[in-house]
Amino acid sequence: MKKVIVLLLAFVTVASCFAGCAENTDKPSNVTTTAAEQTTDAVTEPEETVDLGYVANLPEEKFPGEFNILCEGAFWGTENNLYYEEASDDPVDDAVWQRCEKLKDQFDVEIMVTPSADTTTALKNSVKSGDKAYDAVVARMPLIATSASNGDLMDLKEADGIDLSKLYWDQSANEQLSIANKQFYTVGDIITVEDACTWTMMFNKGLAERLDLEDLYQVVKDGRWTFDYFYNTMKECGIAKPNDQGEWDYMATYAFATHRDMAYGLFYAAGLSFIQKDENDLPYLDAKNNEKIQNVLNYSLKVMRDTQLTIDAHKWTHVNPWATILTQDAFEEDRALFYAEVLSTIMNLRTMDTDFGLLPMPKYDEKQEDYVTFVNPAASLVGIPIYQKNNDNARRSAVILEAMAYYGHEYIVPAFIEKAIKGKSTRDEKSIDMLEILFKHRMYDLGLINDWGNYASGYSDLVFNNKSEFSNLYKKVAKSIDKKISKFLEKIEK
Repeated sequence: MKKVIVLLLAFVTVASCFAGCAENTDKPSNVTTTAAEQTTDAVTEPEETVDLGYVANLPEEKFPGEFNILCEGAFWGTENNLYYEEASDDPVDDAVWQRCEKLKDQFDVEIMVTPSADTTTALKNSVKSGDKAYDAVVARMPLIATSASNGDLMDLKEADGIDLSKLYWDQSANEQLSIANKQFYTVGDIITVEDACTWTMMFNKGLAERLDLEDLYQVVKDGRWTFDYFYNTMKECGIAKPNDQGEWDYMATYAFATHRDMAYGLFYAAGLSFIQKDENDLPYLDAKNNEKIQNVLNYSLKVMRDTQLTIDAHKWTHVNPWATILTQDAFEEDRALFYAEVLSTIMNLRTMDTDFGLLPMPKYDEKQEDYVTFVNPAASLVGIPIYQKNNDNARRSAVILEAMAYYGHEYIVPAFIEKAIKGKSTRDEKSIDMLEILFKHRMYDLGLINDWGNYASGYSDLVFNNKSEFSNLYKKVAKSIDKKISKFLEKIEK
């Protein structure tokens, strides 16, 4: 499981800070220590065991020159995830700089980034011109998916020097994003954007205590954290009330604060996906879950369109274009019991006076085995331009990306996790347990990333517009989606 070792070690680090202990936290994150062996004369050094899944097989050869990565620049901090020019007081930025220095020393390579607001067009133009300008591309999910369908990315499995079985590559992403047993893009510890974009639930611990709610962490561990439990808690807690003028606006108090992406949050929490894959790893549309999708849609409308229960930030863009700030304010000001957003939001809650905790998305019911969350498609994925294969330069790209992922695990991910959980972010051991659950079952859905036939966006529109006619959407989609997938597969086969 990706990140479990890192998370547990990060918790040990934070716990030691809380206890005022002078623990040594310089040990690499892929090393675990057994109990110290005792002798009659002295205490020996602890034995160390290495998880080989986190150990890279990097070559000793040099790859001198610049390594140019096409990326979306400042979007979600992607550029700073890849390159930072100097040491920094920010632990994550400093870790990125350390990685750049390590790569320079080890491979004689200078990491550089070329930002572009439209990576798809930039890469397509580069392929057409034959300038071979980019060694790699890191772009938002829909953009890099389009680059793959354009034929502008090579199959990573054909690149000598990259080992996608290593745990510093996200194994869920590898499995769910492969197409016809080809891997045009994936993600891992090379960047932390996919972690930042993981959808999560937060709850106000002060309000939960005041409302005499049972221990929600234990409810999760018992498997009772379900759609019904979540909804009944919101309805029965009695916290929702209008503002001082008696109006249900953005200054009222709600049981739940979120925005329209919660439609996807609930959809994936129920174990659903818009597109399935067959035994040949080919995507297709399947109607077998339509009844369940309708049930989830009905539930989503009940939760999200009750304006005296939930505030949906995107219903208030006329007040503030960045309306998600309004829901964050509601949570920070104790005007919301629950709050669902991407994980990076917790870093914006450091000044919140009231303690809060993290939870996974609730399950569809208690029969569902796992808690599932999705990675918002604002996250970026990593690929190699097709011309690197054509000019036999794929090995250089593969080795450097492999090294970036490995050293990202060593340097950057621990810094990100510590920054996210230290201080006033997540303030107890049990929240760290919830993070482990969050990272364990993450969904990367080709149907959401590619949005073939506007199926995923059409479903989101139903929830946002309070429409319950899923069957009409499916009939509309079914007429076109198979053709779009077939056309897509024809392109990538070329």
